[in-house]
Amino acid sequence: MTVTVESRPTPRERFSAIHRALRDRICLLIYPPGTALSEAELAREFGVSRTPMRRVMQALENEGLIETTPNVGSMVTSVELKSLRDAYALRMKLAELLGDLNPASMLDAITATLRELLAECQPLSGQVDVRALAQISHRLQDEILHLSGNAEYRQVSEVLYYKTIRAYLEILPELNWAAEVVAQADEITEILASLAAGDVRAVGFIRRNHIARTLNRITSFMLGDHD
Repeated sequence: MTVTVESRPTPRERFSAIHRALRDRICLLIYPPGTALSEAELAREFGVSRTPMRRVMQALENEGLIETTPNVGSMVTSVELKSLRDAYALRMKLAELLGDLNPASMLDAITATLRELLAECQPLSGQVDVRALAQISHRLQDEILHLSGNAEYRQVSEVLYYKTIRAYLEILPELNWAAEVVAQADEITEILASLAAGDVRAVGFIRRNHIARTLNRITSFMLGDHD
């Protein structure tokens, strides 16, 4: 009789899981700007000691998602238009470099995932579900980063994505929902066409244009041009 022993997550895997969970809560506004985060309470929730939780909090602070003040604690940061524009500008430049930095050659798995994401967009056009559309956006970002073999590029791009996406998700319920779903589906469709042609560089420019249009919608909303 063979006994299967379940492997325990490594410290790195545990850190990654907690970090992703808290980052998603901030981006999905489960923790809106100004929310106080208790290191001790979160450590108890996730069943870890204060030391690994402190590392997670430091990572979130380095990404600009929280701010820790001595004798006050950690709070979720607000999104300021100036810093948002700067971050989006850098995201656009990085997107243009996608095909120049050791592009991936194995595209079949990425293509298959993108087809799944496109199918998941279809039922959302008539059903407002911010979390579902956010998850599609997150997974699309992951797949796009898989197109680059440059680890530093992936790390910087990921940090900027999560730093900026929460501003979009915050106003998403106030936008034309059906149009936003169509925009996401159109981006995936265009990327699939470029991947079919083996043109990773074109994917970067498709992404760049999508980022620019998203920034325009956010800026218009924050400046009160949405009425």
